Amino acid sequence: MFRIIIVLCALFNSLHCVTVRFNLKQLPRFFTPLNDKIFLAGSFNQWIPNDQRYEFNSITKSLTIDLPQSTTVEFKITRGSWSTAETWGDGTARANRKLTTSNNPQSIDVSIEQWSDTAGRVHTATNQVYILDSNFSMWNHLPRTRRIWIYLPRSYSTDLNRRYPVVYAHDAQNLFDASTSFSGEWGVDESLDNLSQEMIVVGIDNGGSERLNELTPYSNANYGGGQANLYLDFIVDKLRPYINSHFRTKPERENTAILGSSLGGLCSFYAGIRHEDIFGLIGIFSPSFWFSDDIYTYVAKHTFRNSPPRLYFVGGQLESSTMVSNMQRMINVLQNTTVEYKQNPTKLKLVVAADGQHQEWFWRREFPTAIKWLFP
Repeated sequence: MFRIIIVLCALFNSLHCVTVRFNLKQLPRFFTPLNDKIFLAGSFNQWIPNDQRYEFNSITKSLTIDLPQSTTVEFKITRGSWSTAETWGDGTARANRKLTTSNNPQSIDVSIEQWSDTAGRVHTATNQVYILDSNFSMWNHLPRTRRIWIYLPRSYSTDLNRRYPVVYAHDAQNLFDASTSFSGEWGVDESLDNLSQEMIVVGIDNGGSERLNELTPYSNANYGGGQANLYLDFIVDKLRPYINSHFRTKPERENTAILGSSLGGLCSFYAGIRHEDIFGLIGIFSPSFWFSDDIYTYVAKHTFRNSPPRLYFVGGQLESSTMVSNMQRMINVLQNTTVEYKQNPTKLKLVVAADGQHQEWFWRREFPTAIKWLFP
């Protein structure tokens, strides 16, 4: 039936149909991924939630269609599926919207209170944090997708000629928002809002069951792993070019950092060695050097082509019995093979906290100090 209506509107628009413009006046800012497509679905298209003919313009947030005159239609707004449809602010399902067309062109303003897939949580992320993409493709490096977050400094929307350093951070679930964190968030956004250093932070969700695989450069006889090369190639070859082409970044090595904790600390350290031409600033929080001794061998055999990246190590005495000694062992290897790490104190920093534990609260506390050292 809806095909018949479309054909009639096309043939006899001036006699039988009226033009209606839908305007998205308000979206849940943090809860609407920047890259997600938004659709109109209703009685006029058999309630198809991702009909490309009814996709809102991503820039103007508007959609213009022809509908039969003097007819009541029902509709809802979706992000491409019924699991991502609009709801009331408290997450409860809302009834279909209704519109009775007139004989004259109409403009309809629509405000979305909440989406069904993000409702019912108490979020702590500040207004500087956005979900960039809920399903950013990792192909052709890994057959997966990943949620990507982005923090933009307050001046980003006002100082339009300014470019910013970029920090890539693992385990994004724990960086900005308590509702998505495992056991508390780092408060990266709150910390940066209060620092003089301004930068973009790109958070990459861990892969859940794939986390161990993706964040480890070598396998462990008991735990497996060893896909860090593919994961880092995704960041370097796909995600980073996307960020640099869509945001005002300083893409140079000396303005590009990578950081993480635990396995993320191990992976960040490895990224600074393997991709020394990309990452010049490395934040290494409580690194899991215990996972494989191959990382020590790799570093011992590595020769930096240019000045090595700046490395900030931080760990706690209340972590594993080998945390501090493993970090010191790695630093000894670096200083034995690279003279700058031995002679230049601005190239390497080790912080050992007497009360430091292998927990988010510790990394949250240490994050601002690490940023100040990495971005003096």
